[in-house]
Amino acid sequence: MPKQKSLLVHLFFFIIPYLLVITIAATAYDSLVIHSATWDRTLFSALISSTLMLFIKVPIERPLTIMADLAPNQTLKMVTSFFLVERSLGIKIANFIFDGILFCLATYLLRHFLPLNIIAGSLLGWCVFALLLSISIGSGIGFKTLTIQQDTSVEND
Repeated sequence: MPKQKSLLVHLFFFIIPYLLVITIAATAYDSLVIHSATWDRTLFSALISSTLMLFIKVPIERPLTIMADLAPNQTLKMVTSFFLVERSLGIKIANFIFDGILFCLATYLLRHFLPLNIIAGSLLGWCVFALLLSISIGSGIGFKTLTIQQDTSVEND
């Protein structure tokens, strides 16, 4: 896969959706929890959000493995490989903590830069729309590369 195409697939199929899922979780938390500004509630929600993110990563393990194998440079390969959940326990824990930190950061930024009527209003819908659009673009660009090829040829003896 050419380098530019690989970077676009990583951007639209992995990086943007990952950040949008974190934003969706933070938006849901900020709009549903009355006292969302307290750190104890935010940390507990980060624990739940990180657990859900771990469960979300299981079905995308195979496409991520393919993307890591086809990464044009070592840095992008290492970053993509970090999010593979079949790795060692230490990487899983680091990934879990990283998701929690991003969730806390997203809830803080949303709370401080957007009014509650936008957070509780249309922000969630726009994030879901952007998520679907990004995944559609990413899979459209890299469909042949990310498809698991099956040998369907039949040999007659």
